[in-house]
Amino acid sequence: MTMTLAAWHAACNRQTAALEEHRSRQFGLRPVVGSDVGARETGKPVLPGEVWATQAFRSSQPLLHSVASPIRVGFAGRRLHLGHLGLARTAAQMADAGAPLLLFDASVDSTSLLDGFRTAVCHYAEASVSDQLIEYGPDLRRWQHRALSGLRLDRMRRLYGWDSSTPASALTDLEAMISFFLYTPAGMEGGGVALVDAMQAPHSALLPQAARAVDAKVPELFYRRLFPSLRREGERGSVREPSSVVFADDDEATVRRKFLRSRTGGRASAEEQRALGGDATRCSAFAMIELLCPPETAQRALDGCLSGRSCGDCKAEHVTEVVSGLCAATGTPLRAGTSSQVGPAVSRVASGLYRPPPREAADLEAAIAERSGVQPDQVVVGHGSTEVMDWLFRIQARSGGKVVATEPTFELYQELAERHHLRYAAAPWDPRTFSHDAAALVRLADRDTALCVIDVPHSVSGAVGQVTELLDRLFEALPDDAVILLDLVYADFMQTSIEPASLLLSRYPRTVLFGSMSKAHCLLGARVGYALAATPLADRLRSQRLPYTMDSLALAAAHSALMDDQSRQRTVQASHEARARLTATLQHLGIAYVQTEANFLLMNLGTRFAPVARRLRDGGTPFRDGRRWSMPGWMQIHLIDVPFVERLIEALRQDTTGENGTSSHRPWLFHKEIEGPSVP
Repeated sequence: MTMTLAAWHAACNRQTAALEEHRSRQFGLRPVVGSDVGARETGKPVLPGEVWATQAFRSSQPLLHSVASPIRVGFAGRRLHLGHLGLARTAAQMADAGAPLLLFDASVDSTSLLDGFRTAVCHYAEASVSDQLIEYGPDLRRWQHRALSGLRLDRMRRLYGWDSSTPASALTDLEAMISFFLYTPAGMEGGGVALVDAMQAPHSALLPQAARAVDAKVPELFYRRLFPSLRREGERGSVREPSSVVFADDDEATVRRKFLRSRTGGRASAEEQRALGGDATRCSAFAMIELLCPPETAQRALDGCLSGRSCGDCKAEHVTEVVSGLCAATGTPLRAGTSSQVGPAVSRVASGLYRPPPREAADLEAAIAERSGVQPDQVVVGHGSTEVMDWLFRIQARSGGKVVATEPTFELYQELAERHHLRYAAAPWDPRTFSHDAAALVRLADRDTALCVIDVPHSVSGAVGQVTELLDRLFEALPDDAVILLDLVYADFMQTSIEPASLLLSRYPRTVLFGSMSKAHCLLGARVGYALAATPLADRLRSQRLPYTMDSLALAAAHSALMDDQSRQRTVQASHEARARLTATLQHLGIAYVQTEANFLLMNLGTRFAPVARRLRDGGTPFRDGRRWSMPGWMQIHLIDVPFVERLIEALRQDTTGENGTSSHRPWLFHKEIEGPSVP
């Protein structure tokens, strides 16, 4: 048995329609639960998934309203929760056509809840969305007086059941609701669409009369499902029962606990579950997965549920993604950047630039050694990692010597080989992994090999292979005086762990590990790089260094950045968030990419390349053209942070006619599946 996410929404909507049948008949709501049929035919729902009914009036605009007509969104409360996120997603889906959001904020702490709601809307829209907040001022007060003057208390008593015990504040609430439905600021078309829930249906009976009093258009009403209670079937989540709903400001442990304890749609026994599958329409845990996780993740969870997977296994698999999804939907994207401590540190040194810098960079080397877990005499600092690499090529240079590397790769390796009169022999990468082909490198390694270059992650694809296995095979083939250059300048962004530097140097004493402060520390302009090597090899490298090789400003910047590891972690996390945002978009659009562990991503845009590249150039967004590696149609983009990759995402969404280089049955490919490029 299979079910699409659109069909799941439709099934949930049918349940809601059945529960609200009496209210639908009373107020003329039109259920739209049949949209799952259209979804299967077109591949997308007719309306946002949570919309289970509509209600139109004679003065309502048609469903396909003008982009100048507003989408009316009202919210209240003290704390942002899953219900608000569901509303934000529906609003984002409705705003895809360019219509503005008209926000009516009745929250107690307006600023925090409003900001959180706007963040969630942008998250689900994957772009900024135009909105206008209605402020309570003189114009609105005059308008409300006119609107209420057209209503009579006797009708409101019958409609709402008011009696002598009804508080007078009910009139204020009604005033706010009428404003939500009918008030339109100057310069915007009236009517539009109002996002509501079934509990607001009684207000609809007053709208035509109130609209006539103020000469307003009545919007079409879209009724949304409310987010279900995590604890009780058939009920909505309630802020009065904190265990029934997840709040945006719940800590990670609380979110995990609530998710793992949430109500499921499991069967009475494990045997029945395996035989019949679960009922995802009754499962609040799946409702969280569907709201907070990427669509492909939710679809896999739904498939597993219907195939009889246990609810416990499903929760255990998805709890981390649910937590991450909540953070992504409610948090401001992290921004990459240089540590705030660097500027003051450099300023303090600037006043003493008439004095020379330290003759050696011993203090900085000691700080790097402490962070890397090696001895200070195993660290060699230079003016960028490329300068220290140049020293390594120099000490390994000999007549008839050869450098072995993988192609394509960082072009500097070949330039350094030519600079020191070494032959450069390149083996094509493994087309299955977009990383080093150990067998091909071994075939090139002979007695003339002086240096073998390995970059991890790979400097073009960002892929990571089996480092120690690769080193073992290479050292078996290399002559005794050959050295391996292990370029780890992007290693801070890796999630795959490799052996600590101290163990690598102990096990492979003829390996030199290279690092840089240009990447995760954001000190590209300071040009600070270093090598980690066994002491004898480190001494040989240090002998190539001129005195005073590091200037005072670069030393101060590097020291202060090393002391602020939180800044480095923030930059790394910002890159990971950018990677998640971009890869989700690529998967949605069916664009192939290589699974990366660096702070850049390689993707195959195919015929999309030219228009996307033009938009990026026009906007001043840098990228690398794959033709430099004989890969036409491919592009490499840096994963700096979410705001940076949003420029590419917007360019991709603007181009809907292109095709990527993958077959139709493989809409996106990971590094173990992509066919490799043609390499000369």
